[in-house]
Amino acid sequence: MRGSIKLFSVLGIPVDINATWLIAVALITWSLSTAAYPSFFGSWSAVEYWIAGLLTTLLLFTSVLAHELGHSIVALMQGLKVSGITLLLFGGVSKIQGKASRPRNEFLIAFAGPAVSLIIGVVLVGWWVTFRPVYEDEVKLYHGVIFFTGWMNLLVAGFNLLPGYPMDGGRVLRSAVWGFTGDTKRATRVAYIVGKFVFYALIGWGAWQILNGDVVGGIWVVLIGYFLMSSARGEIAGEQAKQMADSELESIDHLSFSVGSATRPMPPMIESSWSVEQMTHQGLPENSLTSMPVARQGELIGFVLRQDLDAVPLEDKGHVTIGEIMNPESLRVISTDESFREALRSLDRHRLNQLVVMDADYVVGIVTRKDIVRALLTFKAQGMQAESMDSDTRSD
Repeated sequence: MRGSIKLFSVLGIPVDINATWLIAVALITWSLSTAAYPSFFGSWSAVEYWIAGLLTTLLLFTSVLAHELGHSIVALMQGLKVSGITLLLFGGVSKIQGKASRPRNEFLIAFAGPAVSLIIGVVLVGWWVTFRPVYEDEVKLYHGVIFFTGWMNLLVAGFNLLPGYPMDGGRVLRSAVWGFTGDTKRATRVAYIVGKFVFYALIGWGAWQILNGDVVGGIWVVLIGYFLMSSARGEIAGEQAKQMADSELESIDHLSFSVGSATRPMPPMIESSWSVEQMTHQGLPENSLTSMPVARQGELIGFVLRQDLDAVPLEDKGHVTIGEIMNPESLRVISTDESFREALRSLDRHRLNQLVVMDADYVVGIVTRKDIVRALLTFKAQGMQAESMDSDTRSD
């Protein structure tokens, strides 16, 4: 994501923070330190309020990371890829590639995050209820931090389960409608419509807070509602674009379009014995999903992605080799005369970004999903132009 800084990797999943995250840290810390903590624990000093506010904010975002890891780990268990996790102004986002194949899988992925937040919240608030001091002057800073971190995790779990698509609750609703009707389009439409009511309600609640004097809290709620509504529109636009693309593909299914028409030359190969650090000095592609061919003594043995290199911890880049992080299953071939449908099926089946294109025993190049779609659109545009010329000729 643009404006993001990579921190580290967890289970091979890159974790980064967006610049907007700093705004969230400042606002939440300020709100906790100047309002929440003083109203609950009146005997602390100003310094203690600010220390507790900052610690709680950092622990909250650590919990948000755990929440997103819940989504990501379940997605990995379902056979999907996760290109990273980003912490930003309104929480976090898991960049999961692909879609769940069944309603049950979508439910599990969507519910995993709130389940993690719920568990953290119950454990921490439960600890507070069990071990909190009887008298206020005995309450230590760590007591308050544990209580507020737990309570805020419960709020995160509850908020995320609101049925507003594309929030977790909206995806849970979508999976339920999908399972009941068997129609993904209807499920998405229902989740989106319900979500609009939820987001309008959030914006209305925020406006009501502003009118009643809570300007900061109200603006925050309005911004969240607006952000979520924009995200929902983006998701729907993406779904519609995909459906249109599928329709376009179906409409030219009968044409003699083969993989050879979309093939591009093989990019320069990198040696498997190179360290990640050496490869970094050579220059890396901007796109984290760009495929780079890997060779051993001149023979192609597989592919590695930019994101695979980024996932290697900084201290290990000098001795971890390209061959060690390369996916040996990434080398799949297809003939130049195979249909584009077969190429897309192979990419999906093996969860790859590229296929090696061969003509008999000769390597022609590689083909990616983007190459196929681009060539198809060009192919169809040329076909439509030819049809138009034929029509004009017949008119004459």
